[in-house]
Amino acid sequence: MLLDGDDAIIFASGYMVAEALVAADLLSKSGIKVSVANMHTLKPFDTNFVMQHTTRTGVVVTAENHSVIGGLGSAVAEVLAEDPSGASIKFKRIGIADTFAEGGTTNYLFNKYGLSASHISDAVLKLLNVGS
Repeated sequence: MLLDGDDAIIFASGYMVAEALVAADLLSKSGIKVSVANMHTLKPFDTNFVMQHTTRTGVVVTAENHSVIGGLGSAVAEVLAEDPSGASIKFKRIGIADTFAEGGTTNYLFNKYGLSASHISDAVLKLLNVGS
């Protein structure tokens, strides 16, 4: 766990860990304290860790800089779907939708596909029903 907050948790992998930390900083300026977990290992997947932290906050965002299908977001969604306490969790996946992605600079692509820190913080705010 890189940051520990009680309002939400962001599970991130790879390059998105840095974006998640920036998003957490943006959110903290509004008084929202989020946890950020670096999910550096997806196999085997730590289901106990995921459930421990999702049930504590009740609000979960996953962030990955590739397809949302079959990655971190899918793994977390499966854990939530199979656990009875997962039904009450608010959940959003940040990643590339099922599309053929184009090339470009990191900044361009992160903004085009909604992967930037501001997109992550907006997802948390929406799940918390803040500013909507």
